[in-house]
Amino acid sequence: MRIGRTIRELRLASGSTLEELAHKAGLDASNLSRIERDLQEPSAGCAWRIADALHVTLGELFEDAASSRQHGGAEPVPRGGDRQADSLLKVFYRLSETNRPLAVQMLRILEKSQRDSAD
Repeated sequence: MRIGRTIRELRLASGSTLEELAHKAGLDASNLSRIERDLQEPSAGCAWRIADALHVTLGELFEDAASSRQHGGAEPVPRGGDRQADSLLKVFYRLSETNRPLAVQMLRILEKSQRDSAD
């Protein structure tokens, strides 16, 4: 995932320095720097604090990272205003790394079932 680039772009667009955003999000500037350089992925709680400090939704924060992945023709995360998608992301990022693939598999099964019933 390349969320760091998105965070950096949003931070620069807001006119904040790395130190200012880190302070607003309650993070150490060196930690935020590693996240922005994609050397470290933020935890779910950290991602929420960064999104809040940038005044964006989690959907907006993860949009670029999600749309840059090329697995299974995934659709980009809806941009702001889609509360169900934001809620789903919130739940997804609270899951353990072990359970996340299971959640994705369950959603794919639901999607396939929906496609099959539409035919």
